[in-house]
Amino acid sequence: MGLIDCHAHCLPKTIMDVLREWAAGTYLGRSLYADEGFNSLERHLVLMDKFGVEKEVINYGNLLVPAAKTGKLPMEEVVKTVNDYIAEACRVAPTRFVPAAAVDPFGGAVALRELDRAVEKLGLFGVSLSTNVDGRALDDPVYEPIFERAKRWNMPLWVHPGQVPQAWQQALGLNNRYLNSGVGFLLDDMLCVVKMITAGVFDRWWGVKFVLCQLGGFLPFTMGRFDQQYFFERRAYEQQNKPLPEYLQRRVAEYCQAFYVDTHTADASAIRCALDCMSADRIVLGGDYPISPPEVGLGYTIPQLDKVGLSTGDRAKIERENAVRLLNLS
Repeated sequence: MGLIDCHAHCLPKTIMDVLREWAAGTYLGRSLYADEGFNSLERHLVLMDKFGVEKEVINYGNLLVPAAKTGKLPMEEVVKTVNDYIAEACRVAPTRFVPAAAVDPFGGAVALRELDRAVEKLGLFGVSLSTNVDGRALDDPVYEPIFERAKRWNMPLWVHPGQVPQAWQQALGLNNRYLNSGVGFLLDDMLCVVKMITAGVFDRWWGVKFVLCQLGGFLPFTMGRFDQQYFFERRAYEQQNKPLPEYLQRRVAEYCQAFYVDTHTADASAIRCALDCMSADRIVLGGDYPISPPEVGLGYTIPQLDKVGLSTGDRAKIERENAVRLLNLS
């Protein structure tokens, strides 16, 4: 039994060509989008065999909205193209890939019908989402019908960092790629989770399989800060004789049992921190190929797991067993 990688990407060549043309002459065009793995699952299989990966989850990251905007394409068309493509492409090795369904969260009834088709007719498993779309995170009520379907189908929601909104970049001075990716994405991960907590999303949908990337961003490092805020907020409500909102019934550390996170870009120290607040039961393996080439994907993560000093049981949970549960394989 091999590893299960819960974080990989593949898109139709037509969609990638739009992004490659838009990014021509830039780092994205020359390097990031140039990897053949973006539209070749055969390339994925070569690397999966190299790293001992038995199954790989395919999602679409934050690339669909930029492709639609750049190519002046309707999101409805982009989503349908992706779903049709990935359902067919995964036939190259149907037992090796778990392709998620793409969805436009803001597409209303038409988008929900396409999601139903992707899952119930095409056989896609799970739903690919972003932490934000143009600044609108998963605390937005528009996501509720998607959460309801995820619960009914007993399927994961694969939540990838969104594009960092321009307003954030300007306000925080994230004015180059190093800052935007190194800080912006991790902030986006954490902010999405905390917004979901304060909006009552996890309380309403406890048991839905939310899976976030990059250990949930900065979140594992903020438990002490949120414990302090929990104390202050509860005291303030009590002094004002106001009922506590639902999100102040649990510490943030307790809400960390309401979702899963993956190991993408996490070093050993960060993984240890996440283990303290989330436990090995809530962490899965994530490589991010082809956005992250192997040397900074699984080729980086697996040696970091070696350094953590995990028990055999906890290592097995992170590398396989938690994913088996998420994917309903047991």
